[in-house]
Amino acid sequence: MAQVRSPRPVFVNFPLGHPCGKPHDKELQRSILKDALQYLVSATEPGKVLDLPYEWGEPFTFEGYFEGVEEMIKEEGWPMQDWEPRKGH
Repeated sequence: MAQVRSPRPVFVNFPLGHPCGKPHDKELQRSILKDALQYLVSATEPGKVLDLPYEWGEPFTFEGYFEGVEEMIKEEGWPMQDWEPRKGH
């Protein structure tokens, strides 16, 4: 985020795809959103990254991440999508 130089970046050390916390954790999601919005109005130094103190609470593994994504897709009733990188790129 520091390299992109966003004017008011907020960082939460959560797994990829979960910037506001675990699914269905409305209280945590609301807290993160409130902190991020407060930073929008209170930031005094452009580009300074606000590192929010929230913790994921369990070790992160890509296996667990993909299991969580699959579970979420099934709960939402979305069709699974296959993805492969373009050849030659």
